[in-house]
Amino acid sequence: MNTSDWALDLPDFLREGIRFACTQCGACCTGAPGKVRVNEADIAAISAFLGETPEQLRARVCKEDSLLLRERTNGDCVFFEDQRCQIHAVKPKQCRLYPFWFRNFRSEDAWARTCEACPGIGTGPVIPPDEILRQVQEDLDMNP
Repeated sequence: MNTSDWALDLPDFLREGIRFACTQCGACCTGAPGKVRVNEADIAAISAFLGETPEQLRARVCKEDSLLLRERTNGDCVFFEDQRCQIHAVKPKQCRLYPFWFRNFRSEDAWARTCEACPGIGTGPVIPPDEILRQVQEDLDMNP
């Protein structure tokens, strides 16, 4: 099935794709606590970027015996400092997928809330529907 076949079944707000470019504003890195999952590739990239061993990084930033990042007491990501992501160049896959998380596309209302929170939506290149759906599927695969 090609894109034009299934694009007709998509909600109106997805049919033409979505303009998006990360503005590095930190809105998705701050606020209410959440779960940011990392995988071994994320750990390897971040530890190399920071000049740490993967073991040192895990001990410092992951919740005990898990691949979930700790957050600060105010809910901010452990890597959000000085009003910016300190690892933006190698941010975890889950962060790279934002705003194309399944929960953001469950309804038009959920998408509207996401648009209000993220100034990067509506800017940058058009992300076509097939790429959006690929990223949403990646999010679902990471967060069953």
